[in-house]
Amino acid sequence: MVVALFVFSFFSCSSDEETEKNTFFDYKTAFTAHEWELLKAEGRLGALKIDIKEAPTYCRFTTDSVYFTEKEMVYHFDEAGKLVHGEYEISPCGSYPYTIKDDEIKIENQIFTITSTDSSYVLSNADWRLVLINK
Repeated sequence: MVVALFVFSFFSCSSDEETEKNTFFDYKTAFTAHEWELLKAEGRLGALKIDIKEAPTYCRFTTDSVYFTEKEMVYHFDEAGKLVHGEYEISPCGSYPYTIKDDEIKIENQIFTITSTDSSYVLSNADWRLVLINK
């Protein structure tokens, strides 16, 4: 009986180790499932400079590109030049191809390490830090 328990225990441990080796998180599916708000952004990506202090900024992932947009105030005037009203509109900022491998994402020509918390993802490298929260 002791031998049977030892053999069962040995195979159970081996099975758990194999499961851990084969477990990975599918970031692409997680990213494409939502529209994200940039909670924090520091840096520049190609021609795109994001400053979330000026305007709320969002991103949306498709299967091969990430699209950035920002909310900005747009003012409407009548023919006499008098302000009629102002409203927020979402304006495109640019799109960039991306690829994901393991816990790294390459956007344009920059590679970021992906880490996650309970409610956000952090994309960071030496020059950039993006914090994404579900919109």
